[in-house]
Amino acid sequence: CKGFFTKTFPAFGHTGSGYNRAVSALMSLALVPSADGVTISYPLVLISKGNLPPALNAAAAATAAGNIQFTWTDNTGTGTSKKNDKAVLVAYFPATNEVVYSFGAGTRASGNAVLETVNREGQAAETWIGYLSDDEKDAACSVYTGHVIL
Repeated sequence: CKGFFTKTFPAFGHTGSGYNRAVSALMSLALVPSADGVTISYPLVLISKGNLPPALNAAAAATAAGNIQFTWTDNTGTGTSKKNDKAVLVAYFPATNEVVYSFGAGTRASGNAVLETVNREGQAAETWIGYLSDDEKDAACSVYTGHVIL
């Protein structure tokens, strides 16, 4: 997990590890008061953060094969975005506290990619997409792509 956040939360002159930056973002943005005390607001969770433009019109849906299909609009050329920015796909399964992710299953220009989620039929997942630059030195703020039931 720490290696994941080292890539998806680049330093940009900040001190500390990517993992620490990710935990800080989670605690300051996604933990919200609830009747039970504090809960995680999945739409506010960031799985990546950086200066690249985020995914546009991003969505996720279950496939017939039991995987998750991510789609987005190619916004290559917006700001510093490039066609070969790598898609970072993430699915979190709250019932089992497990995460499945992929770096580079698709690119910004491809507009879609599949995250393989083997043997998870019937399970619910919270999903996100982010981007990494091809050299993995920059990232985009992730976008929550919704609750998916496989």
